[in-house]
Amino acid sequence: MRAVGWLGLFVIVTVVVGCKSEPTTHLRFSHFWAEPAQRAAMDSLLQGFKREHPEIVVDVTELSWNDGKTKLMLGFNSETAPDVIELGSDWVPQFASSGVLLDLTTANDSTLLSQAYAAPGYSLAPGMWKGQLFAAAWMLDTRVMFVNDSLVKLAGKTDTGSILGNWDQMKSLAIAIDKGGADGCGVNGPDEHRLYKKFLPYVWSNGGELFGANGRPTMDRPENIAALEYYVSQQSFGKMDLQKNLDDAFKRGSLGIWFSGSWMLVPLSKASFKWHTEPVPGANGHVGESFAGGEYVAINARTKLAREAKLFLTYITRAKNELSFAKAVNMFPADTTMQLDSFYLKRREGPVFTAQLRHARMTPVIPQWLEVESIIEDEVSRALYQKETSQQAMASMQQRTVELLREP
Repeated sequence: MRAVGWLGLFVIVTVVVGCKSEPTTHLRFSHFWAEPAQRAAMDSLLQGFKREHPEIVVDVTELSWNDGKTKLMLGFNSETAPDVIELGSDWVPQFASSGVLLDLTTANDSTLLSQAYAAPGYSLAPGMWKGQLFAAAWMLDTRVMFVNDSLVKLAGKTDTGSILGNWDQMKSLAIAIDKGGADGCGVNGPDEHRLYKKFLPYVWSNGGELFGANGRPTMDRPENIAALEYYVSQQSFGKMDLQKNLDDAFKRGSLGIWFSGSWMLVPLSKASFKWHTEPVPGANGHVGESFAGGEYVAINARTKLAREAKLFLTYITRAKNELSFAKAVNMFPADTTMQLDSFYLKRREGPVFTAQLRHARMTPVIPQWLEVESIIEDEVSRALYQKETSQQAMASMQQRTVELLREP
């Protein structure tokens, strides 16, 4: 009986030891993909990482764009921020300049860096601070011009292809549509965090810059004043409203020309009218430049799991993984080679978006950008409501920004 008992104990111990699992590490990751389809895409991405690194468990926290930035700042202040963080492109400079992000340039990971530098040149700057890379571009998107062909035809125009070659042509077409009884074009009015994205492309497409190479404001340049004058003038043959309302107006078929993004493609696939997209037109011989938005990923400088964080960052920024996730969430991968995938080139209006992504820009790399953004939108709004001339608005924008950046 005693022999049997010892045998039973040996079997139990063997089973316990044999079932012992590898020790797991919990890596914390915060992101903003909270919609059902986005969650499914994120789950798939995390499952793929788990297959390659079963010893690492990724604990995710979903944030919202309304208060996500505030929560992250509180987390860094209390030293409870996640190990890996998703950031909007215009947030990175503020976090990087505060020293809370890990310097990826000196992280001694050639694979991670080579993947990060596969993004378009203009998308690298927002992730850098003082020549060092602190965040890798992950997802990108841009905006193009949407044209209602049915309204163009009613306006007496027979050619509905490539008809927005420059500002003069766009204005002529919008006026014709307006005279035909519809709104010629959309003019984004006061609309927090959106108005500046509509205005900046006019500045860039006219050869203007709000900041010089030395980082100093140049907002009262003639090119910038002319850009605002044109933007404001569109009210006389268009409709001023919020972005959402103008999106809806175009989808209903009551707006002739509108500057918007790829989120319009699915609802417009069921439109009862004909439409197409075109690149952003330029002025005075300049190439049209659109606005590019981006999602970036970074590592907490104080993480105790730097090795695991770099493994995760390397995995999600891998070209094929970026492409798979981007397709699922209706964005572009940051990797330029993946932007030429057949998924984008074969879908309706895909080539226009892909081409525009090569002629796009992001917000200037300034830690106080959100405050500057507020000044820009306020002054553009004042010009739209005729409280200031375009020249006065740009001069005031210049003065207010200089004073802001002068503050300690």
